[in-house]
Amino acid sequence: MFKKLNKKGFTLAELLIVVAIIGVLVAISIPIFTSQLEKSREAVDEANLRNAYAEVSAAVLTEQDTTGATAQGKLGVLTKATDGKSYSMTVTATQTDGKSWVSGTNPSIGGVEVKPKAASDTWTVTVTEDGTCTIN
Repeated sequence: MFKKLNKKGFTLAELLIVVAIIGVLVAISIPIFTSQLEKSREAVDEANLRNAYAEVSAAVLTEQDTTGATAQGKLGVLTKATDGKSYSMTVTATQTDGKSWVSGTNPSIGGVEVKPKAASDTWTVTVTEDGTCTIN
C-alpha cells in the first residue's frame, strides 16, 4: 500500500550545520595565518641582514676589489667606499607593517640593534676596516 521512502543523502539542516562549522574554522584560521606569514617575512628580513653583514665583513677582511664596478651579491650590490675603508650593502625589507618586530624585540646584528622597516624600504649595512658596523 505505502511505498517505503529512500533515506539516502543529507538533509538541508545537516548541510547548513556543516557549512556553518567550516565558516567558523575559516574565520579562526585567517588571523593565525596572516600572523604566521608576517613572522616568516620578518625571519627573511633578519636572515638577509645577517647574510649581508657576513658578506660585507668578508669583503672588509679580504679587501675585495670593487673598482670600476660594484660586485653583485645575492642580496644586493656590495659597494666599497671612496676612501677604501668601508664596504656597504643595501637590503630590501619584506615585512609589511614596519612598526615593530613580531617577537617584540629588535634583533641585534653585528652588535647593532636593527629597527623595523616596512616593505620595499631598505637597510644599509656598512662595515669599516676597524670592524665597526652600522645598519641604517
